[in-house]
Amino acid sequence: MRSLVIEDEPQIGAYVSRLLGQLHGVVDLVGSIADARQALDNFKYDLAIVDRMLPDGDALEVVTALSQSPERPAIIMLTSKDAKEDVVDGLNGGADDYLGKPFEPQELIARVRAVLRRPRLLAPAVLSLGNVELHLGSNEAMVGDTKVLLRRREALILGALLMRRDRVITREALIEEIYGFDDEIESNTLEAQVSRLRKKLAAYGGDVEIRSMRGIGYILRLATPR
Repeated sequence: MRSLVIEDEPQIGAYVSRLLGQLHGVVDLVGSIADARQALDNFKYDLAIVDRMLPDGDALEVVTALSQSPERPAIIMLTSKDAKEDVVDGLNGGADDYLGKPFEPQELIARVRAVLRRPRLLAPAVLSLGNVELHLGSNEAMVGDTKVLLRRREALILGALLMRRDRVITREALIEEIYGFDDEIESNTLEAQVSRLRKKLAAYGGDVEIRSMRGIGYILRLATPR
């Protein structure tokens, strides 16, 4: 899952981003309509948490545009502009939910889970291939009967590969899926993380292999019996 937080208060934005990080996936944080448009032009999002009043205008226009997109994300407006007429405007403008500030973190997470349960965003809770299994929302994989603790990026890589089992995922697509757009990525960072994941799966007897397709990307498939 990839989420976009549009919030101009740095502390609130960072807090919301940390909360969403519990749900597994990548969270991008921007503080203006202009930056939000740039992010939306470059990435596909499953969820958007949107503050209304930003330095360069009312983000309701962003919500309305997003709601009309063929691959629209789930949208929750999180704002201190929470009079009854504001809520009505937000929901009529395309938001799936509207939550006023201050807010309870548990309520925000509950509302996020509710909008993500809609059929257009449903994804399997468990991804598997061979004797390797990953529960989405967790950094723990099962290899056979053994629980294996993965680093967050390793879990994201494994999830992306399992979603595309037996298909090549390009290096660029994998980077887009597991890193935020403002993350600094060294040239060999992805390769190092894939290598660590490959070694962990092999060490615990995983019967899958992550093959590097030189100059293209990676493919996850069942290992060839020796």
